[in-house]
Amino acid sequence: MTTPGTPPATATATDVDLRRARRALVVVGLVIPAVLTAVTIGLIAVWMPDMPDPAATHWDAGGVDGYGPPVTYLWLAAVVGLGLPLLLATATLTMAGRQWGATARFLGALALGLSGFSAVINAGSTWMQRGLTDAGDATNVLPVLIGGFCALLLFFAAGWVLQPDIAATPAPTLRSTRLPSISAGERVVWMGSASMAPAGVMIIGFTCIVLIGVGAVMLLQAPESAWIPLLVLVLVGLALAATASFRVRAGADGLKVRSALGFPRLNVPLDEITAVRAIECHPFAEFGGIGWRVGLDGRTGIVLRTGPALEVGRRGKGAVVITVDGAETAAATLQAHLDHRAAE
Repeated sequence: MTTPGTPPATATATDVDLRRARRALVVVGLVIPAVLTAVTIGLIAVWMPDMPDPAATHWDAGGVDGYGPPVTYLWLAAVVGLGLPLLLATATLTMAGRQWGATARFLGALALGLSGFSAVINAGSTWMQRGLTDAGDATNVLPVLIGGFCALLLFFAAGWVLQPDIAATPAPTLRSTRLPSISAGERVVWMGSASMAPAGVMIIGFTCIVLIGVGAVMLLQAPESAWIPLLVLVLVGLALAATASFRVRAGADGLKVRSALGFPRLNVPLDEITAVRAIECHPFAEFGGIGWRVGLDGRTGIVLRTGPALEVGRRGKGAVVITVDGAETAAATLQAHLDHRAAE
């Protein structure tokens, strides 16, 4: 029971801080980018009648090497300036949950940085082409590029400062499993597999389909440049094959993790392990996404889905986190070997 004018008993300081951080992310990652993008689109719309048609849309070291309708800049401003921040912010708000910390703050700042980058690049590229009859004369794009990257850094810094510094909520520990003590000469090994969630596979598969379509179109219209999307497709395919599934082994020689392709791999000898536990892992909140990642807290994550994970502390290094079914048994196996070594 609570008295009028006092907060409920469940409203802890942590809850208040979390709500404050989420509101700050909405402002930094959604509201300010929306305002910046609206201003950018307004400027481009005003300047567009004075631009050449087609307009310059891409440059290389020798000058303009790509053209398109002036309206291209409106779409670029909307997609990069608001679409990407919207994606980052909504994904963070949806998936971070209570595992809020430096990663969520970083993604919010990055959303604002991308919006600032888009505003300068798109508005600057439009402004420099006003009054030209031939877009090929728009050769001095370097100041716009420098301004864009400066805006990225400045807006990122502003987004970081505008968000509160909240210590990440520790990942909840799963109910522990105990194994009988290991006798001398006895070998106890646990083996399992870590696989990417179906949703992640579908997203990457959709990306590959898009790249195949882009490659097919470029093969017909610009065959000399078709190798670019095809190369990206090959790289994405190799990255998926290398990181979509891992074999995990826990035993007397410590922890061994190996990709289904054989590389990458990770080995943590038993004498380097300082602690081990099974936790509930939220990859996006703790590492900013799925895959083989290094968190802002120094931990290495092989995190392919939300759910149970094995966390292994390393002497002199950040912990290793692997999302794998049976994490409780894997942790118990390593703990039994640690206890056996300590008893020797």
